[in-house]
Amino acid sequence: MSAMLLSQLLVSLVTVMIMIGPMVADFNATHATNPLWTPHARFHVVWQVFTNSSVAALSLYLLWGEGLFHLAFLLNALWIGSFFATLVAMPHFEGSLADVNGIKPFLWRLGGRELKVDTNLFGACLMTVLMSLALWLRGGA
Repeated sequence: MSAMLLSQLLVSLVTVMIMIGPMVADFNATHATNPLWTPHARFHVVWQVFTNSSVAALSLYLLWGEGLFHLAFLLNALWIGSFFATLVAMPHFEGSLADVNGIKPFLWRLGGRELKVDTNLFGACLMTVLMSLALWLRGGA
């Protein structure tokens, strides 16, 4: 398999993660139908998921239909970057990575210690690694 094809497949994998992950995580009682959330907050999360999925579908089309690797890459990078920007801005709007009744963090045991890793943070970091690998395979350009 060529490095170019592998880079396209990695970007595609991230794109599918962006398209499917939030649907699975957010279209349920922890988010979109959460009785503890205000109706307006539920509206925004559904809107966000539809927007994510639409842009991800466009990214796949640009990547495979038009051969525009860099544009598809950029759309994914913007999504990942906006996650980290929101993470940094959380103290300004009293945000949180997870809800009390939301998806539980990953629990890893390392040398007798327990490490809890938020699923959103884990996913964004994984996508960052995959996207970086895809760019490296393309020669960094």
